Amino acid sequence: MSCLEQMPLHYSPAPSLSGGKVTEITMRSDAHLSRPMLAAMMIELSSNSDQRWLCWVADRPLKPLLNAEAHQHDRKILQVVSNTKRDLSEIAIRALERGKSHTVAVLLERPLRDDEREALELAALAGSAECLVIFMQP
Repeated sequence: MSCLEQMPLHYSPAPSLSGGKVTEITMRSDAHLSRPMLAAMMIELSSNSDQRWLCWVADRPLKPLLNAEAHQHDRKILQVVSNTKRDLSEIAIRALERGKSHTVAVLLERPLRDDEREALELAALAGSAECLVIFMQP
């Protein structure tokens, strides 16, 4: 296995309408560093000085990724876990538009379509928020 195959993370700046409110990253789900890196990112984002919350949108809860130490600090994380066929990017768009979160992190199992990326960008601008799209690659 080469060094590149062991890397758990790939950063790809999303095309932006104006100012880059959407950031996309790809993480390998089988890499041993992916879960700790994802947890560290969410802990860092949740300790933002903004009074609004971090919003986690996924088909699984974030709590199992966070260790007990993370719960001892004032973490402001709102979790929206969808077990239905409802599109997670649609939920993230609504969360962004409402502006109640400084960042909406959405965990997807497929790359974004161009129309979804544009809708997320517009929603982030409307809600004065950032969007972090995390694509878990098998």
